[in-house]
Amino acid sequence: MDENSRSARKRAQIMAAATAAFLEHGYLGTSMDQVAAAAAVSKQTVYKHFADKEQLFTSILLAAMSPTVDQLLAGAATEPGGDVEADLMALARNLVTAIWQPDVLRLRRLVIGEAARFPTLGRAYFEQGFEGGLSALAKSLSTVAARGGLRLDDPLTAAQHLAGMVLWVPMNRAMFTGSDAPLPDAERDHYCRAGVRAFLRAYG
Repeated sequence: MDENSRSARKRAQIMAAATAAFLEHGYLGTSMDQVAAAAAVSKQTVYKHFADKEQLFTSILLAAMSPTVDQLLAGAATEPGGDVEADLMALARNLVTAIWQPDVLRLRRLVIGEAARFPTLGRAYFEQGFEGGLSALAKSLSTVAARGGLRLDDPLTAAQHLAGMVLWVPMNRAMFTGSDAPLPDAERDHYCRAGVRAFLRAYG
């Protein structure tokens, strides 16, 4: 194994251990010593990869959110089928599936809980994860609109409206109750269908 591969493996090992520690003990309750011990590396190795705890946590947030944004961008690349409501339902389901990952939900709660004390962490999550996801959804909506059937003067605002209508109730319930259980398909489709139909009344 070459030096770059070893370094990448160590970094992944540290991030996995740190993610578990942050989720169990919170941001304040986790130390770099704990992370080093859990990752079975020296503290010097941890600092070689991450300058401080804030950089380590921010890296974990971005790594957790990247697959979500990638999945939404993949939806933007999908050619619409011509049935606007069906296309929007597919985008809405993709949005819920992309976000409804246990670690993403847990990290979201953790960031919200620490936002007042550590606003930089909250800003990183908001800009890279939340806003990045909405930008990806806006691209998807623009792809659907290009085929006709939607009026989108401002795709980003439209993405905000669709995401809000689909996710507001189930996401707030997950945040307040601490549940990471998968959203049942019937419940997911209920929120998606109601959101899509309201969206079409506004933008159809």
